[in-house]
Amino acid sequence: MNGQSKSGNEPNVFEKVVDFVDERVGLKTLQAKMLNEPVPGGSRWAYAFGSVLLFIFILQVVTGILLMFYYVPSTDHAYASTQYIIHEVDYGWFLLSYHFWGSSAMVVMVFAHMSQVFLWGAYKKPRELIWLVGLALFGLVMAFGFTGYLLPWDQRAYWATVVGVEIMDKTPIVGDFMARFLKGGPTPGQMTLSRFFVIHVMVLPAALMGLAGLHIFLFRKAGPAGPFRGTPEQIKAKTDYFFPRQIWKDIVAMASTFLIICSLAFFEPVVLLHEATPDPGDYHPEPEWYFLFLFQLLRLKIFGGEFGQFLGAIAIPGAFMAFLAALPFIDKSPERDLFKRPLALVGWIVIMTGILIFTVSAIINREFLH
Repeated sequence: MNGQSKSGNEPNVFEKVVDFVDERVGLKTLQAKMLNEPVPGGSRWAYAFGSVLLFIFILQVVTGILLMFYYVPSTDHAYASTQYIIHEVDYGWFLLSYHFWGSSAMVVMVFAHMSQVFLWGAYKKPRELIWLVGLALFGLVMAFGFTGYLLPWDQRAYWATVVGVEIMDKTPIVGDFMARFLKGGPTPGQMTLSRFFVIHVMVLPAALMGLAGLHIFLFRKAGPAGPFRGTPEQIKAKTDYFFPRQIWKDIVAMASTFLIICSLAFFEPVVLLHEATPDPGDYHPEPEWYFLFLFQLLRLKIFGGEFGQFLGAIAIPGAFMAFLAALPFIDKSPERDLFKRPLALVGWIVIMTGILIFTVSAIINREFLH
């Protein structure tokens, strides 16, 4: 009966609270809608990418908050407080290392997720807005990595930021303003650290949570994108519900990701270089690994000089991102089978191979210099 537990006794306190909340917000209706959503063609491991990304972000927020209890965003204390976290705080080294590797995991996962959407043709009608919001989320993830890298205030962090800001400075019209705003002076200092800290812990999380909510809403509206093979009747016959099979796959994927990040944090913990100084000394400045391909690209002779640097650092990446944003409106063919879209497959292979080659070349060059 309504208002009673299954045993026929009076509802306990927890059941009363659930009923109270349900009566006012429709909690059970929402739960049923979330868990009983049909998944055409059946559950898939490939659908776990979005859930894993959300999981990584949540743990980045949790570990970031724990680190903020000890971190001091000041040029006088940032390096010392980071060292304190590593050496004095119980399991502080693990928290910091998990946060560091979690950032890289988000970049890897967002690259994989976008590749999946592109290869499946899931950017096409009626999912154009999902694709555009996803591109914005990709930009935010990269910005997270860029702004967070400075915070330990060691030589690696300091000079990676210098390189990144110099690349940004080459953007027409707004580049000079953005570079001066982020630096807050002629050289990176207290204003730079303060602004990167505020952007990293306040601006970007708020923006990401808002866009992620919109992304999930649009995805729920449009439904899973496939790939679907077979007749509509065959696809309908294979339809699952989100609970329990897809949720099980999501949980396994999230647990596996968690174990991988924990392993990286345990076996490759963060080790700081010397405290940041305006003199690089013997250190050869370079950005974080997910920007290395662009850094190596700019070393080519064809990108020498001011115009060449602008072309390699801003024009080509900007044109590529503009192309991706316009892709749903350019490619209006309903065909989504990857093997019937050879141009998309070849283009993806060429771009990924180029990024891999330039990244590996930058790593080899770094080892040679060291």
